[in-house]
Amino acid sequence: MLLMNYNFLKLYNVSDLVVLGVGGFLIGVMRAGFGGGIGVVAAPVLALAIPAKDALGLIVPLSLATDVISVRYYWGHWVGEHVKALMPGMVLGIAIGAGILDIVPEVWFRRVLGAMACIFTILQALRDRVSVKPTGPWMRFGVGVTLGAVSTLLSAGGVILMLYLLPQGLSGRTFVGTAWVFGIALNVLKLIPYVFLGLINPQSLMMDVWMLPVLCLGAAAGLFLNHRLSPLWFNRSVMVLALCIGLKLMLS
Repeated sequence: MLLMNYNFLKLYNVSDLVVLGVGGFLIGVMRAGFGGGIGVVAAPVLALAIPAKDALGLIVPLSLATDVISVRYYWGHWVGEHVKALMPGMVLGIAIGAGILDIVPEVWFRRVLGAMACIFTILQALRDRVSVKPTGPWMRFGVGVTLGAVSTLLSAGGVILMLYLLPQGLSGRTFVGTAWVFGIALNVLKLIPYVFLGLINPQSLMMDVWMLPVLCLGAAAGLFLNHRLSPLWFNRSVMVLALCIGLKLMLS
């Protein structure tokens, strides 16, 4: 196993490995400490070192690993009714997203990922002014479809989810815990299409294992910062990073 890992790492230069490590750390911080928004930053960061589609395959297992690390902290601090309400739409949205992902060429997907990182950065900045509060089953179904598709294509469903959760009156750990449960549901559902599309494979899983130490450090940092760092300033820092990397991907 050690020999396999050594040969695998030889495929990357030092700068690529540093970028992958930073991406793994950000996944841990954002998933464990702030409940989502991983794809807005982590996917573009990883796409600086590997193909953009492959970045999606790395993120899902790492996100699930972070969920295991943070399960004790958020266990029971969620509102399950919200997940049940959006689940049917999420399933359809994931199927639609997987179909689109299968036909979009890598070169265009890389630019789309950069463009969407910029767009979602703007949405993140406006999220306190823009909210979605569905009043009927069809509106909730539509939100679920959008959430599932965006999560599958960009791992950025957290931005859509925040627009839905903000007007629900949740606060503190319950808010992040509900987002945490949504993330688990989305990631588990995405496993099947990602494996089918070849985005999760033995090579990607080996890289996930290599990234676990920095992921754990990020998760610990996220849980530590959850009560100590204002989400506002954290989000502003994340938005600046996402905007810069998004522009780079668009122009590359």
